[in-house]
Order: sequence, then C-alpha cells, then structure tokens
Amino acid sequence: MSTIRRRPLVAAFALLAALVVAIPLLGSSRASAADSQVYVVHGIPGVPVDVYAGGNLAIPAFQPLTTAGPLAIPAGDLEVKVFAATANPPATAAARVDAAVITQTLAVPSGANVSVVANVEGGTPNLEAFANDLSPVVEGSSRVTVRHTANAPAVDIAVDGTVAIPGLAPGTEKSAVLPAGTYDFAVQVGGTTVLPLDGTVIPAGKNVIVYAVGNALPGAPLTLTAVVQVLDVPVEMAPVMEAPAPVMASPRMTG
Repeated sequence: MSTIRRRPLVAAFALLAALVVAIPLLGSSRASAADSQVYVVHGIPGVPVDVYAGGNLAIPAFQPLTTAGPLAIPAGDLEVKVFAATANPPATAAARVDAAVITQTLAVPSGANVSVVANVEGGTPNLEAFANDLSPVVEGSSRVTVRHTANAPAVDIAVDGTVAIPGLAPGTEKSAVLPAGTYDFAVQVGGTTVLPLDGTVIPAGKNVIVYAVGNALPGAPLTLTAVVQVLDVPVEMAPVMEAPAPVMASPRMTG
C-alpha cells in the first residue's frame, strides 16, 4: 500500500506546557499501581554513558540517540548519576574513579507515563522529563509531538515547506493530531534549515515524539540531530454524523 502524502495542518498545532517532573532511571522487577512507566532517551550525541540509580548500575553502555524502557519506577526520591561509558563498569557509583557528567536527585511521581531525556540544553548535560500524552486519536491519525531539548535558541518547525510551529523555545513541546502519511519536517533557526527531516513517515495510532538534541549555537560544532520515539495510543472511531430526518408534508384533509 502506498503512503498518502498530506499537506501541513498548521492550525492543528497547539502549545502544550512541558511538565518538568523528575524521574529516576531504575526499574523495579514488578510494577504496581503507584509505579510510573518511564522511558529514557539518550540525547547527547557521540557519548555512550553508564547510568546509575540509587547508587547501583542501571543502564550500562547506553548508546547515543537511542531509547530504553519502559521501566517501572516506584514513587519517591532517587539520586541518578551518569558517567561516560567504560569497559566493565563497576556495579556501584561509589566504585567509580571518574567524575559523573550528570548528578541529579529526581522525585518520582505516582502512576505517570513519562520520558526522561539526557541532553545538553543550556550547554550543560542534564536530565529533563516530559509527560507523554497517551489519550486516544481518531482512526487513521497519530499524535505528533516535537520537544526542544537542544543547546539552541528558539526554533521554527516547518512541515512540507510551511512553518507550522514558530518560536519553539528550549525545554518546551508542541503537539498535534495529524493524518497518517509522509511529511517533510525541518528545524529552522532564523529562516535557515539546520536539521532537515524529509520523508518522515507518521504511522496511524501512535504518538510520534521527535526530540531536537545536540548543539546549534554559533561558535560550536553543529551537532543538532533528532531522536524519534514512537508510543502506542488508543484509537477511536471518528464520529458518524447522522443525516437529518426528512421533512414530511402534512396530509391534506379532504371531504
């Protein structure tokens, strides 16, 4: 079956506030109702890392521009440390002789579905979390979410050559429900495309999340790229519009 190409639905995009919640990276062996479902996104280009949570090794040799999870996370506070990956990393952070590139104490909410992205927004490696919208979409469509987690100024997002999201600020996201199809997306700074994403296929029944990561500030190497995360969402049938009832003429009385 060939892919249908759609024109941009600029008016469909609406600003969603980015929920900056802090989520740890260590999953429990058995999920409970209070656990959060956590995806981890490695958005620091070129740097494999070892991730420690609660002092213990959680994700060794985590490769750049990949995702992990979901992890079942109990509510509470947890210290997370991220180190440059090393061969045969020790089982505990206390045994490391090198310095962590990220150290954050993260507060876990209860029963959330979130993605945590390691990034260099603001020029310093850090962790940032966003709530994932898993609400239903109409059959034949998907939700498309763009998250700005790059070391870059505000960017414009163009769809099929037209700016659909102007001025997306660092640390924020925007989302829309679009018909499934193939789109030419582009990240622009000052009218110049710094990251073309031509031929992006949007399947039906998903939340397709695009993270802008890396660096696009003047004076430093341009490492801006994208990480794409695809989550399943429920699908509902489009409402069926009932035809209006026919207007019946009143019978004429004779006699």
